[in-house]
Amino acid sequence: MKRLLFFLFLFSLLPIGAQTIVYDTIRVSPGDERNIHLNRSRKTGAASEPSRKKSVSAGKQAAAFSRSKLRFGANLGLSVSLNYTNLGIGPQIGYQFNKYFMAGAGVKYYYTRTRTVEYGIKSNLLGINMFGYLYPVRFITLFAQPEINYIRSTLTPWSAREKITNRGFVPSLVAGAGFRLGGSHVTLNYDLVQHANSPHPEGFFLGVSAFF
Repeated sequence: MKRLLFFLFLFSLLPIGAQTIVYDTIRVSPGDERNIHLNRSRKTGAASEPSRKKSVSAGKQAAAFSRSKLRFGANLGLSVSLNYTNLGIGPQIGYQFNKYFMAGAGVKYYYTRTRTVEYGIKSNLLGINMFGYLYPVRFITLFAQPEINYIRSTLTPWSAREKITNRGFVPSLVAGAGFRLGGSHVTLNYDLVQHANSPHPEGFFLGVSAFF
């Protein structure tokens, strides 16, 4: 009799144990709070959010170019007298990399006419250049400008009236130092190449440029 009661007691516990197992594996809706996969996805999403923010920030830092650092300027030349005329314009564009250095490129066109007692000369010059300004201190600048110019000049002797035409490419390397006044530069320059047909004067000469 005791054994029979013991087996009945064991059979009565089976439904309770089965119910406990079924409760751990019951089917729930995707949005149910008891859905363990939902909680895992939330944790994963929260952890990946800073990573996305870091990647966006890194992308912004990689784009170092800024249009606000562009500088536009020009070299202008105007000199007129009875026997000499010099007209020139040279638009330039630069980029202010930092407070110590600016560099860029430009083009220029010069027209020159000279009259002497023996002959007259007319010259047309078209050139391209690269330039750099170094600022060791705020108001001091060091300057360098390599350039290549195409020059076509015509010499006319008054006695023979026969025109002599000369044309070709002329290299120059201008270096100088001077003062920086806001966006303007006043420098004392020298052409290191000293080509016979260089458009720059022999020896030292004054250079003025302005950027905005």
